[in-house]
Amino acid sequence: MKKILFPIITLLIVSVATAQMVIDPKNIDIVRDEFGVPHIFAKTDAEVAYGLEWATAEDDVDNAQFMLSAMRGQLGLKQGVDGAKIDFAVQFFGVVDFVNEHYEESIPEDLKRLLEGAAAGANAYFYAHPEEVWNKNMLPVRPQDFVTGYMLAMGLMGGVQGTVEKMVDGRIQNDVPKGEDGIGSNAYAFNSNITADGNTYLAVNAHQPIEGLLSWYEAHVCSEEGWNMVGGLFHGSPTIFLGTNENLGWGHTVGNLDEKDVFKLKMHPKKKRWYSLDGEWHKLEKKRAKLKVALGKNGWFKITVGKTFWKSMYGPTMENEHGFFSLRMPALMNINPIVQWYRMNKAQNFTEFKKAIDIQGLSRMNITYADKNDTIFFISSGHIPNRADGYDWNRVVPGDTSLTLWDSYLPVDSFAQFLNPECGWVFNTNNSGFEATAKSENGKLEDYNQHIGYLNKFNNRSLRTYEIMEQEYSNKKIDYEGFKRLKLDHTYPQRMTYRGEFWMDELFAMDKAKYPEIADAIDRIANFDKTADTLDRNFPVLLMTIYELLDYNGNLRNEAASDPEKRIAMFADCITKAQAKLIEKFGTIDIALRQLQVLERNGKSVAMAGGPDALRAVFGHFMEDGRNRMVAGDGYFQLVRFTKDGPIIETASPFGASNKKDSAHYTDQMSAFGRHEMKKMSLDKEEIYKNAKSVYHPE
Repeated sequence: MKKILFPIITLLIVSVATAQMVIDPKNIDIVRDEFGVPHIFAKTDAEVAYGLEWATAEDDVDNAQFMLSAMRGQLGLKQGVDGAKIDFAVQFFGVVDFVNEHYEESIPEDLKRLLEGAAAGANAYFYAHPEEVWNKNMLPVRPQDFVTGYMLAMGLMGGVQGTVEKMVDGRIQNDVPKGEDGIGSNAYAFNSNITADGNTYLAVNAHQPIEGLLSWYEAHVCSEEGWNMVGGLFHGSPTIFLGTNENLGWGHTVGNLDEKDVFKLKMHPKKKRWYSLDGEWHKLEKKRAKLKVALGKNGWFKITVGKTFWKSMYGPTMENEHGFFSLRMPALMNINPIVQWYRMNKAQNFTEFKKAIDIQGLSRMNITYADKNDTIFFISSGHIPNRADGYDWNRVVPGDTSLTLWDSYLPVDSFAQFLNPECGWVFNTNNSGFEATAKSENGKLEDYNQHIGYLNKFNNRSLRTYEIMEQEYSNKKIDYEGFKRLKLDHTYPQRMTYRGEFWMDELFAMDKAKYPEIADAIDRIANFDKTADTLDRNFPVLLMTIYELLDYNGNLRNEAASDPEKRIAMFADCITKAQAKLIEKFGTIDIALRQLQVLERNGKSVAMAGGPDALRAVFGHFMEDGRNRMVAGDGYFQLVRFTKDGPIIETASPFGASNKKDSAHYTDQMSAFGRHEMKKMSLDKEEIYKNAKSVYHPE
């Protein structure tokens, strides 16, 4: 009887939750391959989205409901004070209210159907597995929740949370913290002008945390409505973020664009919380965030805390010791990220893909594109305000004039973009968006609107890319194995930089006679051949020194950037600290990289080549035993060859398809990932079913 009633009950619950759509899970197949990657097949996009949400929750139910908890203001009940901070930021941004207000008029009908299917799939799983739900008050999932999640992702990737924290604690006074590069990303597209076999190559390699909310989840979606794509997404997202369909593919890197502003309001001298705009006085709108926080062991003690903020015509507003400050950011007023990504997923050629870009839903998101028609393309675009001249937009701007109250945006043709350059390749490693191809074909900073925020920005990954392309492929074409070596390269450029802020020349030329206590360490750094191989015994002390530099007092590091004496003193201090930590944990500095830098999970450990800002990017946190455990960087990636017979796709993931410890796919890709090996992926339905390890319905 239970087996008979359950599908009926689930259908009733889901139909009530979405108010519109009833989906029969028997029409949906979840096909798991030998690595546990889900391939979702159904007739409609909505049914595929239903199956995708179910499969995602099967593999990582915690991350699948993390963003939902934040949008419901419930994260503090799961993560205590840290979660409550995010709950406050979400309420401060007002994104939930914005989506509720604009959803019906702004979201296309076909996308609404997909979102209803996704909500139905998520609800079906949560109601069928109530023991896995943190807080049942979060349910039901609504279609609008996904739209809100995409908007929040854009804001968070623009560094808005850090700005809010500085507004709250008073650190905002003059300068505005702009979006940071973070840990970086890589993307490459090559066409037949440079490929030896005449095929088009694409490397998709966005660096993210390799665990948690913003880690990549690999999936394949395939409907009979023209949606057939494999790639990476965040857990719970109903579309692919980056990857490949039958005709084209793309990768993302975060661009150096200026997409947020902070305004200091001019307050009335006598009337409390009234501010001036163009000489007229307006009253701030009072808002209050309700924060639920779990305290004590196992969160047994729960409290509700209220925090007041305000809203001006500029946006959400906070008072601190320096006055009232308002935040204005396009990502918090743009409902279109999910629209653009869905249209990119469904695009069948460059014309359709370019039309999707014109939606301008994605903020600070570079796109590197390739397709089966030998087209390659790069654009460093976003949703950037059309700001007035005469103001320093890198600092806090006066909030008392409509001249600074921007309400329009720069068009797509304002941004750096390269279509089929003569050299045959485009790339980005978070370097300047106008330097995305061969140097002879690059743009120049002065060619672009100053308010975009472009910088003359380079890093070790861009320097190394140019080394490889200029030294190895200036007079010959690249084959696929060479392309793969480029993607997996773990050699630093001959002249290394610290984040493009200063050169590290003095570090490699230090006089060990002046520093006898670290003479051996200085020798090893000087003898490092720039190749961060797992057997290398010189790189470990340099790697530890780099981490000391990353953690070095910011003001001192800024002073050292322009003062050689201070820079050398900083290097000596960092080497001294690095040496001490190695000796404390290992008893010596004479260790191989494989002993220090690892990919580790559930007791399994794999040595990792590469390091911070290498093309094979590895960023880690130090464990108690002194080893550096990889936490971010070169996670899920994809290499594609577009041939006349269709795309040939290889992918890799650092751990596996599942985040459940008892799953066979919790660690099954680790060893291959460490060995630089990839797995074949397919978009062919017949092949996938033929090689399937399991086929089932989401019920």
